[in-house]
Amino acid sequence: MRTAQLTTKQVARLLSVSEATVKRWADNGVLMPAKTVGGHRRFGIESVAHLRRDKHLKTNSTATGKVSRKRTTPLPSSDHFLRLILAGDELEAGAMLVEAYLAHHSLVSLLQTTVTEAMHRLGDLWLKGSVTIADEHMATRVVLTAIQKLRGVMLPHESHGWTAICCAAEGELHELPVHLVELIFESEGWQVINLGANTPLFSLQELVSRQRPRVVCISARTIADLDRATAEFAQLRRVANRLGAKIVLGGEAFRNADVRGRFPADSYPGDFRALSRLAQKLAKGM
Repeated sequence: MRTAQLTTKQVARLLSVSEATVKRWADNGVLMPAKTVGGHRRFGIESVAHLRRDKHLKTNSTATGKVSRKRTTPLPSSDHFLRLILAGDELEAGAMLVEAYLAHHSLVSLLQTTVTEAMHRLGDLWLKGSVTIADEHMATRVVLTAIQKLRGVMLPHESHGWTAICCAAEGELHELPVHLVELIFESEGWQVINLGANTPLFSLQELVSRQRPRVVCISARTIADLDRATAEFAQLRRVANRLGAKIVLGGEAFRNADVRGRFPADSYPGDFRALSRLAQKLAKGM
């Protein structure tokens, strides 16, 4: 759900038009704003998304009343983001991602550079004993809240109707990568079913049979019972092949060549940039 209420300035940034144009659209009924107690306009993200699609706005247009999508601020550093999440500052962490997106930094850049690098550094701090498990858990929850705020202002491509299922494998308790995968696919117009962490493959197989997705994404840093997981994955693979669904595997566990031999997939994207390109390619191929 996208219930974020955007200011005139934020809408102008998202649509790459001037604030005067947004105000004119509001006055003419093209955009229907709500009013705050103080009389200020606020716009729902869904109405803004529909307007962009209906008018086929070009993000690089230089026509009268429109501005280019020039990045007005640098990409937020992973160090700064890490400090915010370790401090438990949900408000500022979310604001950092939202403002960077509204300043026309790509979703992939934010997830790959700002968020993922910060989480890698957090993991390093935990291994060194510089932060506790409680610190790591708190920081992760702050990141989850921040990316949901980012999701609230994200303008995805028009839906093409295809479905992707994403989850973390059984025994994998880290759910953040799954939410980032969800965000990437949603941005490319996919409908996403997010099963979260610790999903048994036999249960995933049953859902795939019912939902008939076009893509199944599985994340894992480690795989506890390798033999059982291999057998269950083989059954999942047969179902996916029968339905014409692609299987995408990511995470540290699938960087190992021997593990990949046990888990043959259609793709093993190494980062979120590669995953974004894959989501675009699959959508076009479908």
